[in-house]
Amino acid sequence: MRLIGAGLAVVGVCVAGSAMSLSIASSAHGVWFDLPSLNQFVRLTNQTLAFVNERSGGDPVPPLPELRHGVGLKLAEALGGIVRVGIQMAVTSVATRTQGAWTAGETSHPVDISLEASLVAFSVELSLVLIPDVLTAGVSVGGGVSRILYRSAFPRNLPTDWSLPFLPKNEDTAYTGSGPLGTIALGLSLPLGQGIAVGIEAGFRVAPPWVPTSGSAVLDLNADGMGDPVWFTGLWLGVMVRMEFNL
Repeated sequence: MRLIGAGLAVVGVCVAGSAMSLSIASSAHGVWFDLPSLNQFVRLTNQTLAFVNERSGGDPVPPLPELRHGVGLKLAEALGGIVRVGIQMAVTSVATRTQGAWTAGETSHPVDISLEASLVAFSVELSLVLIPDVLTAGVSVGGGVSRILYRSAFPRNLPTDWSLPFLPKNEDTAYTGSGPLGTIALGLSLPLGQGIAVGIEAGFRVAPPWVPTSGSAVLDLNADGMGDPVWFTGLWLGVMVRMEFNL
């Protein structure tokens, strides 16, 4: 506790002892991460799609793309000089979908499977201006709320002599979960005018896994009875616009 108190005191002195400014920034970025449990469901589903594609007539149903990259937005506000303290909100989303239909005799069997994972994060950030108006580094800690939206319409009346390797369950359900997270980030900007700059931002988010739920039901797309933990640890890279106001 003494060490934490001393650290906060040092931060307070640095903030109070330097020229104060209010910084408001927004960024749009691409996100790269791995969602192992959800991608396991994707791989199992693709095995079934490939199995039926080989035995059905008509056009094959395309495979379901794995969840590897998505898009995100971030809004941040910070106060200070060389050392700044602020708050931020970030939104990240990634989605995948496949659609098609199989033909058995004169019967059509439509398929529509989609999966979306999104995260809303709120954090407190401590940043350090390494080169004024050019280079800034920051760390943040906070919490996030995730939402997994699963929709599936998969035929249940396929020929009975087909032994399907995996059967995606049919439902339209939103699962939610929450937990702590932290980030580190580096921003490189180019001033355009008085108090306005544009640049790029790169960062890394660390989030421990949690199992989303819908009421009393846990997310279990793999049907193994164990629940599917989801986490949003990964990299992001994007463009940033920042405005500063001297106080």
